[in-house]
Amino acid sequence: CALACYTMVAQYLLPDEHITFEQLGKIANWRPGYAVWGFAVWKWLMDKGVHTTDYDVIDYAAWAQDGVEGLKRSVPETEFNFYKENTYDLEEESKLIDLVFSHPNFTYIKHSPSWEEVVQEFRKPGICDMTLNSRALNNQEGFSLHRVVLIDITDCEVIFHDPNEDATGAY
Repeated sequence: CALACYTMVAQYLLPDEHITFEQLGKIANWRPGYAVWGFAVWKWLMDKGVHTTDYDVIDYAAWAQDGVEGLKRSVPETEFNFYKENTYDLEEESKLIDLVFSHPNFTYIKHSPSWEEVVQEFRKPGICDMTLNSRALNNQEGFSLHRVVLIDITDCEVIFHDPNEDATGAY
């Protein structure tokens, strides 16, 4: 889902690049069956002039400094277990964090965004994607991350493109 969302974002923001899912997969060092972290993709986008703002509760500084143990300390156990089980090489991802955090086109805000902040970010020029707990999204117990791209926010609804496995489209 993340790679599909990042491809949509790249195609929208950089149409002259003609980036494909496969090309972005190589940039992201994607391995089929594993989650895609954004660091390599964000760096590629930011090198092209795209500004990225990331809201997250993960302590990226601890993760970069202490590797996987730093990540483990900064998130709940169920979330860490999801990352561990669904990431090809968490230590390798740890090495990419500094490439993003030292980039002039990157802003990190360490907290879970409020709804007002989501709307504020959405209203800025560009595009907004977000990671959700797909179990909660589908009214199920448990934890599983899923990335979507926001399409529109109105007074009555939020429309987002959901690149899910059963191809049911946007909600």
